[in-house]
Amino acid sequence: MVSVFTSKELHDLGFTEMGIRGALSCCLRRIRRGHFVLYCPCTAADHEPLHLLHKTTVTEYPRHYGDIRDNSEWLKVLIRSYADELPSGAVFSHVSAALVHGLDPPFPATESAEVVRPGFHRAKKTLRTRDRALKSEERENIGDLPVTTVARTLLDLATDYPLEVSVPFISEALRRELTSPERLRDSVVPGTRGCRQAVLALDLASPNHESPGEALCAVKFFRFNIIGMIPQVNTYDDSGMWIARNDFRHDKHPLIVEFHGVGKYYLNEAGPDRASSENHERHMKLLNAGYRVFNLVWADLFRVNEFARIKAAIADFH
Repeated sequence: MVSVFTSKELHDLGFTEMGIRGALSCCLRRIRRGHFVLYCPCTAADHEPLHLLHKTTVTEYPRHYGDIRDNSEWLKVLIRSYADELPSGAVFSHVSAALVHGLDPPFPATESAEVVRPGFHRAKKTLRTRDRALKSEERENIGDLPVTTVARTLLDLATDYPLEVSVPFISEALRRELTSPERLRDSVVPGTRGCRQAVLALDLASPNHESPGEALCAVKFFRFNIIGMIPQVNTYDDSGMWIARNDFRHDKHPLIVEFHGVGKYYLNEAGPDRASSENHERHMKLLNAGYRVFNLVWADLFRVNEFARIKAAIADFH
């Protein structure tokens, strides 16, 4: 949770319009009209009231990563700015609800906070409202934020967003056992809008996808009609010696696809050099065991070339 202030609250703290402009060049950032967030620490005496309130409410400064994760962090700030201003009956939904539940989007999917509210449909720059009815068991509160439940959130994403967005969210929720495939499938109503796409998203999602990148790989396999790629498979050589647990291996042919995210190297306890050396050693063992190995990085997930090569390699086995 972060410290959000309205213009009125800043004026009540003694800030003039000039004082607000000064804070905006220091530790304050504008979220949307009339709403501001305390963005970082500072030592300016004029800004001390903001930081004192920040400390007493035990809130955090917005996190900053220097990559695409910053988009999600800013969206969390935007969601917080609407916490006390939601119209009656509105509940955070879709990507907003997923973020509140602690799920990580694979990439920036929207710049707007999202809510559902019966009888209202409106798309504004910072808030999108969808006309949806909710059952009482499909909503809950996380802290002071009303949100759709995890299951309802995932089904809304599967219905209204592309597979590239919904499948990573669903896979993460399944991996963390926040819901079950059976519960999600039972909630899909045949014949309703988006039901076929929702079923497809559930078919492609898997708790065995250990990262958003791997879930995106599964979607790309579907997009390129690459069939038979099984996630997280233990691979052995001809003597029965274990080589590795691979991200994807074909169910009939000696073909392996590995996704290499930054975390595979920089979250390794021994450091990136050791991780890179171990990966190279594993790669050579797989090649010597007769496997063809494709190593993908994040950018490859948004290109045609690598998946076209994978598809061609599978065709060569026939």
